[in-house]
Amino acid sequence: MKRPSYPNTLYFIKTFIVFLFIFLCHQLVQAQPKNKDLTALRKTRNPDTIRMLSAKLITEARKNNDQLLEGIVIFLQSKMAYRQGNVASALDLARQSVKHTNQKDSDTYTRASLMVAYMLAKQGKNVEALQTAFKMLRETDELHWKKMNIYSLVCISDIYQGMGNPSEALPYALKSSKEALELKDSSMYIISLSNISDLYSNSHIKSAANIKKATKYLEIVLSPPYLHFVAETSFDNSRFLGNLGSLYGQANDKRAESTIKQAIAISSEHKYTTLEKSQLSALIEVYNNQQRYAEAVKYGQQAIALDPGSENDKNMQKNLFNKLKEGYEGLGNYKLAYEYYGKSVKLEDSLSNLEKTKNAAELDKKYRNDERLIIADNETKLFHQQRNYLILLAILIAVALIATYNWLVYKRKKEAALLIKEREQLEKLAALKTRFFANISHELRTPLTLIMGPAGQLMDKEVDDEAQEQHYLKTIIRNGNKLLNLVNELLDLGKLEAGKLVLKLKPVALANFTKIIYQGFYSAAAFKKINYALVSTIDEQLFADLDIEKFEKISTNLISNAIKFTPNDGSITVTALTTDDAFNFSVTNSGAGIHPDDLPNVFDRYYQGHNEEQQLQGGTGIGLAIVREFTELMGGTITIDNVWKESVTFKVSIPLVNAELRPAEPQTVIGTIDIIEPVAITIDDNKMLVMIVEDNVDMAGYIADILKPTHTLVTAGNGAEALTMLNAMEKLPSLIISDVMMPEMDGFTLLETLKQTDNFCTIPVIMLTALTDKQHRLKALNTGVDDYITKPFSKDELIARVTNLISNAAARFELATSITPTLFETESTLANDADITPEESEIIHVSPADLVWLAELDTVVRMHVGKTDLNLYMLSDAVAISERQLFRRIKAITGLTPNKYIRTIRLQIAREAIESGKYRTIAEISYVAGFETPAYFSKLFKEYYGREVSDLL
Repeated sequence: MKRPSYPNTLYFIKTFIVFLFIFLCHQLVQAQPKNKDLTALRKTRNPDTIRMLSAKLITEARKNNDQLLEGIVIFLQSKMAYRQGNVASALDLARQSVKHTNQKDSDTYTRASLMVAYMLAKQGKNVEALQTAFKMLRETDELHWKKMNIYSLVCISDIYQGMGNPSEALPYALKSSKEALELKDSSMYIISLSNISDLYSNSHIKSAANIKKATKYLEIVLSPPYLHFVAETSFDNSRFLGNLGSLYGQANDKRAESTIKQAIAISSEHKYTTLEKSQLSALIEVYNNQQRYAEAVKYGQQAIALDPGSENDKNMQKNLFNKLKEGYEGLGNYKLAYEYYGKSVKLEDSLSNLEKTKNAAELDKKYRNDERLIIADNETKLFHQQRNYLILLAILIAVALIATYNWLVYKRKKEAALLIKEREQLEKLAALKTRFFANISHELRTPLTLIMGPAGQLMDKEVDDEAQEQHYLKTIIRNGNKLLNLVNELLDLGKLEAGKLVLKLKPVALANFTKIIYQGFYSAAAFKKINYALVSTIDEQLFADLDIEKFEKISTNLISNAIKFTPNDGSITVTALTTDDAFNFSVTNSGAGIHPDDLPNVFDRYYQGHNEEQQLQGGTGIGLAIVREFTELMGGTITIDNVWKESVTFKVSIPLVNAELRPAEPQTVIGTIDIIEPVAITIDDNKMLVMIVEDNVDMAGYIADILKPTHTLVTAGNGAEALTMLNAMEKLPSLIISDVMMPEMDGFTLLETLKQTDNFCTIPVIMLTALTDKQHRLKALNTGVDDYITKPFSKDELIARVTNLISNAAARFELATSITPTLFETESTLANDADITPEESEIIHVSPADLVWLAELDTVVRMHVGKTDLNLYMLSDAVAISERQLFRRIKAITGLTPNKYIRTIRLQIAREAIESGKYRTIAEISYVAGFETPAYFSKLFKEYYGREVSDLL
């Protein structure tokens, strides 16, 4: 195949471009003479030159049959005639120009038509003028000629202004300026601003404020960056200067006379008769206002002499006569004053009669032959009136009905919207109340557990070691103080609302006091491996008056919050310093910080973050509210420096009161936190390994004290730390005991992660919770928790639950590794247990899918739980699986035989029935759970849960 010849193609393209360039240059040279003459005509102001160039161009246009060029030339002649004050000639030439032009030359076509409108208005034919201008406005709008559209708007505005109706003119003027600004056309913007200025200075809406606006617009036109546009055209320069001088005169500005005379000089030089006459009229007005009547009369006669007996601009002539009348009146020449007044009235009448005569003639012509129609109309007038009244009445009734209907619909919608809003507010309040009570329950139940548990052991004399006894007593006192502080905070809020809380100032050594508060949290920080530091520059001998109790609550709230929300291995810095008049205390902690959405509300009472994980970290929502209230009560301020996902700093500044230096004395602070770290436990391979996930040091220590005689323990401060430890452990724990409300990762999230991970899904989990509501309990059960214990709990209850779960897990492990006939209990419900052989029972690895199947089986068992004779046969039939397969699978997953598995579910149902509060007797609960006798039920319940049923009712 032959390849194309690219060089030949390129040569052809280059040759074509050269010929095209030569052709365009030729056309440009041919057109140059015509453009040169036309450009000269546009620029010249000499009448003789205009006549010569016009004649030449018109001859050339007619020779070449160039209608557009002839129309342009005639339009330029029309403009020059207007500038020389010959309105009639300008109108005639403009009409000729319109006949020669068309839409191909949008500029001449539009401006020639608008020149016709302007000249008609000058002759007092305002209706015809407006019709012409509005016609062009519609055309330019339809054709999207934006610049020409602006010209049309300006023209309509000018005509309305000449009619003495500035309120109608102003919207068009403002619209023209806006469109000119959007188009970035400086020349049109100048014209629009000048037009707006003229309107604001109009006598019908004239005021000091409007005169000021008008002056401002013209000063913009005659200032950079628009000045050079104006200076290019002597006509516009003269017109704008004259208008500005007139405005200065109305504002009694000294610049009025010089500005108007400058404009008159330009008009006189270029023979702009109409402009010069208008500017002389403005100068006369200035002189009249200054009572310089002789000069006013002098320039008035000069203005009349410019165009004696002119009929061109009757409005201007009328205004000039009025000003001369005022000037002669000021000189005391009442004869001439009356003479000019008569001329003014005569012109006023003629202007009014032009429109009236025309309208009257049209009406007369229209209705001259309609007398019979009028008579017939009079004869049926009564009938028409009656009909109209009936129609009107029907319309009024219909309108009233529609209005009533709409009002009722609106009222119902408003009421419905109000009800929806109230419901939403109630739901928010209910959610807030539920969350608050859940959190307050956690804050109360945890200390109660640490009071009631050790107290019970001490009462039962289960503690022989004196050191352990002292440890328990300190734990009771410490958690009793926590409850007292919580109650006091709630009471303080009530006192603050009632305005009954007062300051109790005492001298205190600030450095020592700060150090004592800092040290109270040292062990809590060490427990979480937090880098905990104090930075203090306060003089050891500096004393100041301070409400010790309230500042202690401020500082302890801030530090305890920092410890709660700082991750393990994070950092907390407590800073204390003084200035000349203030004691500054701040707490900075690393971590997630405060979400920007929550930042404006952190000091609001009972406020909890929108994040569900944050809500599960506990807290009552009153700590920071107390901090702010106490700080402001002491005349101080609190601020937050927050860097989301990095750190947060709370800064408290309190005024120094009676600060002085004196020898330091030991200070004691009541209620400081004394947290003891749990005793380290040596790992024993002969004991079952249990992991405790708990952020409260006291609670972790109490659980450890209960379990350490029989188990090896490891502790984690939150769910995230627990997962990290599990991934690093060679030997997994036999059981995990986890709290629900914890920072970083709460118990629910930890449980969900464990159950979705193959390596961890078989580890039994007990959840310790203060959340007793059904919603959280169901959430735990649905996620796959093996057991949950509600705070407060007893030692026996915890030991029983732990023992049962570890035993079940151990049985499951034995089955998975080596199944023998001895593993199968002799059950009356299983007739052929001996037929199940190890060969049929391969090693089974429990996976998350197995747990899903077990949850479905749990549902089936609960459906049949009312049957006291529920057995393996009935269960296998319900799930469509053989008895042997069902036996083997239940045993492998749970470590329990089917009968024990069913019994465990019955005990769970019994506990749920007790917690629901619906049942009052053991017999009722026994019946609901499907047990045959209350005595047998009570015995099993005690063995499984470690508590008597009667203690829970």
